[in-house]
Amino acid sequence: MAATRHLPRAVWGPGAQLAGAALSRFPVPPVKQWMLNAETMTGAPPSRAQTRRAVVSWMRTLVTSMQLPGWSRERIDHQVDFDPGQFQVLRDAVATRGAVVALPHMASWDLAGAWVAGRGVPISTVAEQLPDAEFELFVRTREKLGMKVYGHRQPQVAGRLVADLREGRLISLVADRDFSRRGVAVNWQTATGPVPGSMPPGPAHLAVLTGAALIGVVCSYSSPDRMRIEFSPILEPGDQATSRERAAALTCQLAEWFSPRIGAQVHDWHMFQPFFTGVGSDPGGTTGTLP
Repeated sequence: MAATRHLPRAVWGPGAQLAGAALSRFPVPPVKQWMLNAETMTGAPPSRAQTRRAVVSWMRTLVTSMQLPGWSRERIDHQVDFDPGQFQVLRDAVATRGAVVALPHMASWDLAGAWVAGRGVPISTVAEQLPDAEFELFVRTREKLGMKVYGHRQPQVAGRLVADLREGRLISLVADRDFSRRGVAVNWQTATGPVPGSMPPGPAHLAVLTGAALIGVVCSYSSPDRMRIEFSPILEPGDQATSRERAAALTCQLAEWFSPRIGAQVHDWHMFQPFFTGVGSDPGGTTGTLP
């Protein structure tokens, strides 16, 4: 991955297009899995052009993650489109009650984090604990962008996030895929109707535990050099009897808010792993997503 750090767009851009064309014609297991996930979400098999676009989007995200530490603040700002009113809701929540944002694996969540951190909002996040060398590179890259990163296997990580919230840090968690398969049961609203699945309860549980605002965030590429960040309204728990029930209800709200946005920009959804129950092309678990 580090080899991409200094590649200019004139090199990696055509390379990504060639890779996308090849993999759309001769898909490897992770690409086949993305095709099945995309078909489930949209109700139609993705075309070869859509599959190529998905591979290019994933490669763009990879390159962006590696190159971001070398970008200027002006370049990062130039890359992002957003609704100022939506972002102000987030800033106000961070200042008054704390905030947790939950994102799906879409476009460059690293660019989103760097952009938010550059606007004076410190961020803490949790990442999948990869092999040591890869994880250390991941952590160093994100720390240079102004983020505090915990590995998901680190001891007492939930307590550390609570402490960070109380210090005024925004907690940012990628939260569409349930790695444990013991998450909250949700319905994904697809083009052909609800499809059952599960989501990690972490973001909602943290919000319920601390009283912080829970806000969904979706990123998508709006042009070759720009990315749009969309923020949901604050998702509020209902009057369920227990904190577990309130967290489950919030997680279902997240799935409901994510669903149409993933479906509309499914080529930017980097879900190259099994996602929907029973929808899989690679029982061996070959993966292709970013950490």
